[in-house]
Amino acid sequence: MVGKIRRVYGDKVNPFDKYEVQNISLKGDLSILSAIHQPEEFPHRDEQINIMVASLSGIMRGFSSNNILVYGKTGTGKTSITRYVTGMLKEKIGDRITACYVNCQTYDSPYSILINIAKSFPGSDNIPPSGWTLDRIYDELVNKIKGSKKTLILTLDEIDKLVEKNGGDSLYIILKLMGEDVGIGGTIIGITNDSSFYEKLDPRVKSRMSRESVMFTPYNADQLKDILRPRVEKVLYKENYDEAAIGLCAAIGAREHGDARKAIDLMRISIEMAVRESAIKINVDHVYRARDTMEIDVIRETVKTLPIHSKIVLMAVIVCGERHPNSATTGEVSSLYSDLCREVGIQPLTSRRVSDYISDLEDFGMINTTVKSLGRYGRTRYIRITGRENDLKRFILEDQELEPLKNIKNTKQFRLDENI
Repeated sequence: MVGKIRRVYGDKVNPFDKYEVQNISLKGDLSILSAIHQPEEFPHRDEQINIMVASLSGIMRGFSSNNILVYGKTGTGKTSITRYVTGMLKEKIGDRITACYVNCQTYDSPYSILINIAKSFPGSDNIPPSGWTLDRIYDELVNKIKGSKKTLILTLDEIDKLVEKNGGDSLYIILKLMGEDVGIGGTIIGITNDSSFYEKLDPRVKSRMSRESVMFTPYNADQLKDILRPRVEKVLYKENYDEAAIGLCAAIGAREHGDARKAIDLMRISIEMAVRESAIKINVDHVYRARDTMEIDVIRETVKTLPIHSKIVLMAVIVCGERHPNSATTGEVSSLYSDLCREVGIQPLTSRRVSDYISDLEDFGMINTTVKSLGRYGRTRYIRITGRENDLKRFILEDQELEPLKNIKNTKQFRLDENI
């Protein structure tokens, strides 16, 4: 069998051979253009850094510090700069503080957060990841913090997720831990993109959340160019990129609410494309194609994670839209959804549940809806696909359960309002 395989494939060209040729010599590691890279400088963020440093400076003199709430949209530098500031403080007085970072999207319960704080202190191997009561882990942690005689700086990234899932009590427990119970005092740095987060807290939590607020405004295109250029110069030689490519990445990032992360990712993918194609330099064409790739990947991942019924509802919207280009009605979508469910052998849900799924898809930005009056016939909701119908359909049909829907016919249906 082995000999046969060699005879069939032995003389063929290895498909990876074509990527051996590389006309662009990378000056530095591409990870410089990634979210995991921690830069040494932060253009256009001196104001925010100075506010945070001033707030935490009291710890150097043995005083307690106010808590800090950091606000801003995705990609405005909130997390990176918080890590930078706490890192600089640790470099200055490392023997007097313990810094702990927790992402509340991942660890969204008081217990899991207390466990993560405990890991920041030596001698915590005896604390199991589960099985103890909340009171027991709390008391154990109080003893650890007191015994260390260090000030705890706790960064809670996406702090709003903790409160959304567990209510104000979850944050109250952590604020209590950081307050009088340890006797030394600690500081919470809460990071959120919800500008109304503090206003939503109940009075009990607000009374403990003595805080300073730091607002990270979105970057504009010129600021994003100042962020991108130093990174690109560390990765590429001048002759290997067009300045216009940097400008385009910055412009696209600026349109996405000033998202530096989007602009940086876009440049990295553009470079990867140019290298794979053995291009001489990165130009705007690579950026445009990288943008299309990023958007399709996001859509694919979103569709992949949808529940099966949500995918069928989306397929019904697409097919109804093909039958009625001006947009489909809720009734048409619901009726076709039931037909598609039977086609794949799944029990259809009620019209109310279908309506809920339509609302969810609108929240994802895949469809938009408008309510129109039909006079004596009442009111109805019209639904329209906002993205690439063919791509959405292709991503839906990647689900093996929905393969029977590949041959759905695009037939014209009667509609009430067409005859009004």
